[in-house]
Amino acid sequence: MICFIDFETTGIDVFKDRPIEIGAILINEDLEITNTFHSLINPNFKRKFKASAKKIHGIENFNYLNREPLEDEVLNLFFNKMGTNYSFCSWNISFDVTFFRRMCHRNRRMRDFNKINYRHLDLQSIMKYFNDINNVVIEENSLDNNLNILNLKRPSIHSALEDAEFLLEIYKFIYKRCY
Repeated sequence: MICFIDFETTGIDVFKDRPIEIGAILINEDLEITNTFHSLINPNFKRKFKASAKKIHGIENFNYLNREPLEDEVLNLFFNKMGTNYSFCSWNISFDVTFFRRMCHRNRRMRDFNKINYRHLDLQSIMKYFNDINNVVIEENSLDNNLNILNLKRPSIHSALEDAEFLLEIYKFIYKRCY
């Protein structure tokens, strides 16, 4: 089983920044969706959003996130709904898995994290290889550029669950051409 996962965060520093949204889609061997998970996350710390993060997800401040569940509650909901029997798949997998691991570590959930298969799939690397062997030239191997190649359009504001859905579409695209 594969879990497509995406985070929106306050920035890119895994030690100083925090996740503010998680989206995940679980599929079985037949590429059928068996479960989904989405939650906003109260980062519960006093730090300004980075300008670069604002451009990506459009969130200007933490105010409305104060009403959202804290990380420990989100992790409880996530593991209760999604379990641990899968490998993660994401765009730039090291970013998402590192944020998830840090969140688990801060909330004493490493036992659950360690049950997840450590053989993760990085769609960014896979898509780069796929484009190279098919002589597809793109300026930058970004998620947006690859979505454009596949004629998939996403809103200018990112959503973690929508991005997980796009990751699944890219995976299906590659899978159909390889099998």
